[in-house]
Amino acid sequence: MNRFSIYFKAFIGVILVLLILQSCKNPERKKLPVNFDYKTFKDSIQAVQQDTSGNSSNILDSTLFIPGIDSVEDLLIKMDTVLRRDIALMEQIDTLLKVWKKTEKYTPEELEMIKENIKALDSFLVNRNPAEHMGCREKDCLVYAEIIKSTQTLYLYLDAELIDSFPVSTGIKKYETPKLNVRPSGPLIKKYTSKKFPGGNYQGLGNMPYAVFIRGGYAIHGTTTGNFAKLGTKASHGCIRLHPVNARIFYELVKRIGLDYTWVTIKDTLP
Repeated sequence: MNRFSIYFKAFIGVILVLLILQSCKNPERKKLPVNFDYKTFKDSIQAVQQDTSGNSSNILDSTLFIPGIDSVEDLLIKMDTVLRRDIALMEQIDTLLKVWKKTEKYTPEELEMIKENIKALDSFLVNRNPAEHMGCREKDCLVYAEIIKSTQTLYLYLDAELIDSFPVSTGIKKYETPKLNVRPSGPLIKKYTSKKFPGGNYQGLGNMPYAVFIRGGYAIHGTTTGNFAKLGTKASHGCIRLHPVNARIFYELVKRIGLDYTWVTIKDTLP
């Protein structure tokens, strides 16, 4: 074997070692956005005028959909179908406005919400089997939600610092919320309602505003007005209910930071 071959093999060996060492390094920890202040962020959300219209019915608490049994993918496909039907209906109504003066029509804001939901669902349904992210876990993630069922409380951590807590409602005995320790799979749904089957409403956002799906059919989401008094007690069919204002805080935070840097833990009690 000549010297050139020896040097060449040694060079290749060094390159391989460097590549292996590089691959073993921990990924760079994501940092909070520059000048991000949680108090200012929360105040801007709480400043939104609340609407007390609506009732207590909630699509994720319906006996027709049990998170621990039914497929969330089937639910989301049905939602996607209904949303597209709503847009088609809206377009027909707009075309006939000159004839049907009193017909209910969608506002531009409602249309934008529907289109935004369709994009979120399309993205989720196309990428519903992504490769497992190997980055942060639990409090190493920028956004960490720890839900304690014994106290019916969600503790919110930002960059490993406890910054807030919210009363929640987890599942009743028949539909217990499972213990989970996962990165939320998504999608994030801001609004879901239907003109044909409204089933409750909050600020025009329907009966499951600001939903962040965790796993399967389980989600953290806002509830409707009739359920506000139940927060802090077990009352749902498996999902984690929040007051819509608090649900929006969590939703917007996750949306801004990203699912890859969010973690949710559901426990019976604190250690």
